[in-house]
Amino acid sequence: MNEAHNTIGIHKELLNSKTVFNREETETIFGCTPPTLKSFERRNWITPKKFKNKNYYTNKDIINCIEKQFNLSNENRVWESTWS
Repeated sequence: MNEAHNTIGIHKELLNSKTVFNREETETIFGCTPPTLKSFERRNWITPKKFKNKNYYTNKDIINCIEKQFNLSNENRVWESTWS
């Protein structure tokens, strides 16, 4: 499954390093640009938590965003066992 994470561009080591990420770290995890992350937010794939005028994302939010992008159902949670 590590090959799948690499293929879609997910920085798995950073995702597993802590539970809350700032915007720049989240972009690195996804391997995306700021406009792409904003697009994810507009599509309601991921919702930032605001603290002192900065956006933060939890690792659970990021995983849910990936699942939404690939239309993974709750019954078929292939990713959950592969994150750690």
